[in-house]
Amino acid sequence: MVKSNPKLSTTSSGFSLIEVVVALVILSTSVLVIYNLILSTTSSIYKLEDHYLAKEVANNRIALINTLEKPKKPVNRNGQMMMGGKSWVWEESFFTGVTKEFLEYKILIKAEGSSQYTYKINGYLVNE
Repeated sequence: MVKSNPKLSTTSSGFSLIEVVVALVILSTSVLVIYNLILSTTSSIYKLEDHYLAKEVANNRIALINTLEKPKKPVNRNGQMMMGGKSWVWEESFFTGVTKEFLEYKILIKAEGSSQYTYKINGYLVNE
């Protein structure tokens, strides 16, 4: 009688179908997560750039309010300014402050054609 050698028995080599499917699911999930991360980062960069440019427009308006375009009474003004290759719309409102020595101002900035304001700032101005 011939004995079979266990080392010579047929063994399967390679991956089963379930292992391949699990590996593909893990790979595709990882690719989707990385793709979404890249998209959200790109979107955040553009929003941050717009916020920064709108803030610079507001800073320019504040500098002009404190020097050349100082209002003497409550008034509303608006206009446009180019910054960073974009056209920005600004709106300024001046109100009577806590005392008559101060004017309160509010500046709203948005990109031309946009419905939402990108930047808002409030402050006080000495009324001379």
